[in-house]
Amino acid sequence: MEAPTTIHCLMPPWRRVLLFQSFRQFLSYVACVSASTLAGMLILNGLTQLRGHDPLPVDIIAWTVIGSLIGSLRLAYRVMPCQWRLAAARPGIIFNRAPDILAGIRYQATEHTAGRTLYRLSVPWYMRWPDSGENAVELRVEGPDVVITGARVAVARLRNALGYDDLVLSPP
Repeated sequence: MEAPTTIHCLMPPWRRVLLFQSFRQFLSYVACVSASTLAGMLILNGLTQLRGHDPLPVDIIAWTVIGSLIGSLRLAYRVMPCQWRLAAARPGIIFNRAPDILAGIRYQATEHTAGRTLYRLSVPWYMRWPDSGENAVELRVEGPDVVITGARVAVARLRNALGYDDLVLSPP
């Protein structure tokens, strides 16, 4: 049996190279990073012109946008789906603490059934268009284990906040 403290990526190795789970996620990534970088570069360009300097060359602006797209791929890595299986003698402890922990990173419970709760990122209406469900976090009970599945960043944050060593008890 594998160590219960390991967080596993749910995607096959060949798929991890692509980083993006859907075309919609890829488009939202490119749109957000390009727009914010381009806006910053245009503001910088305007400020340099106000100070009496020449405008920035177009190639510098273009390469800065390309560099920011490549440099920010870490963000796409952090929302890749992963799973953390936790051998917990009392899964209720985790299910009771998880809502507060996830609320701290703006997640809210959207679906609740016996032994399963789904949390989604709570964002303002104007930020919902890029979310295609990749950020959801699911907590479910499988026999004596609690399985937490979701975006790598949210699962890792939940794991750290739960204080894994203090809460997880070995089965009797």
